[in-house]
Amino acid sequence: MNRLLVILLCMATSALAGNTWRELAPLPDAHGFAGSFAGVANGSLIVAGGANFPEAPPWDGGRKTWHDRVFILENPDGEWRQAAKLPGARGYGVSATLPEGVLCIGGSDAERHHAACFLLKWEAGTLKSLPYPPLPLPLAEMTGALLERTVHVVGGIRAPGATSAERLHLMLDLDAPGRGWRQESFPGPPRILAVSATHGDAFFVMSGASLAADAQGKPVRSYLRDAWRYHPSSGWERIADLPRAAVAAPSPAPTSGASHFLVIGGDDGSRVGFQPPAAHPGFPRNILAYDTLTRTWAEHGEMPAEWPAPVTAATVNWEGRVVIPSGEIRPATRTPNVLAMTPSAGRSTFGWLNWTVVAVYLGGMIAVGFWFMKRDKSGTTDRYFRGGQRIPWWVAGLSIFATMLSSLTFMGIPARAYQTDVSWYLGQLPILLVVPMVALFYLPFFRKLNLTSAYEYLEKRFNLPCRVFAAVSFILFHIGRIAIVLYLPALALAVVSDIPVSTAILTIGVLCIIYTVIGGIEAVVWTDAIQALVLLAGAALCFILAVAQVEGGFGGMLEIASADAKGFGNLDWRSFDWSSNATGSVLVLFVAFFFNSFVPYTASQDVVQRYVTTKDIGAARRSLWMTMWMSIFGSMLFFGLGLAVYAFYKTHPESLDPAMTKTDSILPYFIMHELPVGVSGLLIAAIFAASQSTISSSLNSIATSWSKDFDMRILRPNRDDATYLSAAKWVVLVIGSLGTATALWMANSDLQSAFAAFNTLIGLTAGSLGGLFALGVFTRRANGRGALIGAITGFAVVVSLEVTKAPVAGLLYAFIGCAVCFITGWLASWLSPAAPATGLSRRG
Repeated sequence: MNRLLVILLCMATSALAGNTWRELAPLPDAHGFAGSFAGVANGSLIVAGGANFPEAPPWDGGRKTWHDRVFILENPDGEWRQAAKLPGARGYGVSATLPEGVLCIGGSDAERHHAACFLLKWEAGTLKSLPYPPLPLPLAEMTGALLERTVHVVGGIRAPGATSAERLHLMLDLDAPGRGWRQESFPGPPRILAVSATHGDAFFVMSGASLAADAQGKPVRSYLRDAWRYHPSSGWERIADLPRAAVAAPSPAPTSGASHFLVIGGDDGSRVGFQPPAAHPGFPRNILAYDTLTRTWAEHGEMPAEWPAPVTAATVNWEGRVVIPSGEIRPATRTPNVLAMTPSAGRSTFGWLNWTVVAVYLGGMIAVGFWFMKRDKSGTTDRYFRGGQRIPWWVAGLSIFATMLSSLTFMGIPARAYQTDVSWYLGQLPILLVVPMVALFYLPFFRKLNLTSAYEYLEKRFNLPCRVFAAVSFILFHIGRIAIVLYLPALALAVVSDIPVSTAILTIGVLCIIYTVIGGIEAVVWTDAIQALVLLAGAALCFILAVAQVEGGFGGMLEIASADAKGFGNLDWRSFDWSSNATGSVLVLFVAFFFNSFVPYTASQDVVQRYVTTKDIGAARRSLWMTMWMSIFGSMLFFGLGLAVYAFYKTHPESLDPAMTKTDSILPYFIMHELPVGVSGLLIAAIFAASQSTISSSLNSIATSWSKDFDMRILRPNRDDATYLSAAKWVVLVIGSLGTATALWMANSDLQSAFAAFNTLIGLTAGSLGGLFALGVFTRRANGRGALIGAITGFAVVVSLEVTKAPVAGLLYAFIGCAVCFITGWLASWLSPAAPATGLSRRG
């Protein structure tokens, strides 16, 4: 489909808000300065040194004057005041904000260039200057920035009037400053007045000017557009050239959003030699945005017309703003203006038609719940928890697939492919081993014992404490999971649209509670099946529309993916590195994802409960085979969708909003900004569907576990069935309301990280659950005491890894917990009398 056609179809408005600018108090000097040092010390903005022409421009006989004054601004709405002076007049060096103060590096004065470096500290109203290791040679007009704890400096010239620039890359480790500056060679042409940036774990250098001598021996500039990226582990590599030169643009280039930095203005060389110089119109005002993920440049608006664009100025991040103090606005003319920019992300209007599509879909889910409520005349717990065992196998299979695929996965898999590559698709392949194991070894026990709660098996095989441990672990984990699955998708939608977080949470949560309460497991399973189809259809439609807008279509997408190493080429096929950064090891991925699938398919009530909703074991097995193949091909679609969205933004970088703060929101962003109205509503409904399928499954399975493992077994045994059914519905209502309220609390507080940590901690019990069931099924020796010791030990080991931040990949937690539980439980059982043959293990 031609992209123009898609744009014409789009009725929803895209609101790319751009950047918000304001003016702070001007510097108390009518002329202003170029080449000043600037940074933040003790929360205050510092501007120091620089040069100007206080008497007249050079073509009128004026002389350039360097300054040593230091100005302090203690809050954005305050006024500047002058502090003590620099050790000497200085300008055109590099400044970096450190936790201790402002580091001033090199620079020049009227007579020479300097190697000296010093730190400006502002404490108790007093400015102090402390010496730092000097550069190995005098330098000015270089560029530099702070990356983590290392200061990087590139280029520059050694002396006034030099006709050649330096090809130097200097680094100072702030954790070991006594070692001095480390010197390497910069691979690009030597340059002055380049622009630098840092983003993530990389340092960037771009544009600037090279120097050569003319016939009279005077320096002549050549304007550069090349750009370079430095990573401490891999060194330098060239990236895409800038669309234009940006010599002396404010530096470092400020970061914007999750993946961009901005080059603001800069001299492009188009007005060199402009006559008369006093009428020079100034420097370019447009802003260039570089996306570090797609590695592309695009224009992103321009500076407000009321303020001239400054060059030879520093940028400072201060209280959420990017501040550009003073600078040169035309040859020999400075400005005292201090500008502040706040990057702001645009949000797309959702619109009445999209809301109508979502409302029709959600209304349909409620209708399904009412239909099953009317259909169920028996009103028994068996029907509420197991659907009377009359669920078709294909519906159960779709339900398992939808339960395992949350909205986080629906958005997260494409985001993963977009940000990195598709190597994690390898993690879907272990399902080809997991499902046959479940069908052959586990399913017979669940069906033979006619279970409703999966944890009934643990009591029959071991003892009541094992059952209680498992049930409590499952319930606590899923209470936290409900809140997370409600909150994070709502947050992702709010980042890119005008859908309020609270509205999305309430819409998903309340309607999900309604149809789960009234319809029981039948409503849950059937709505899950519908939602699985909506998910797949929505993903397929989004994929088609994204590919249609890539030049070359599907083939063009594959070419881009291949050229940018988005495939499996980054995988390590030999090592088994357990470290937290070892997410590219094939063995680590395979083992991790095997157990991340093995545990829920064998030990999680929300999945196991589906096995007993079909009429017989044969139907249950068919549902598992269906889930397996849907997982294989469905995840292929989701990873492909991530590549399609990447290819689209690679070829249309101007469509990205540099201020977008969460790259995980890239799929909702694409849906809201690039798809036709109505279609975007359908796909947002698919995200709602992914949330609801997970939440409804959690709610019904929590109610089931509570009723069977606690209410009927411990708290109120031997009551009538209607009492337990009523209590189960109240559990759904209470837990659903609690999860929704928690998600709303997260949306309106600053405690999200604490809750996420809590949810992570509780989730660490999952590995022990898998180990408990494996002990029961695969060993005869294991007994109740040993199994409980194993479960607690497995939980404790994994929790200790998390608490101590051990260098172990989090993906391996399920494997570690399961393995520790199994091995410890088996060994501990040898210290107790042998378990009697119960017929509840493969060797029983």
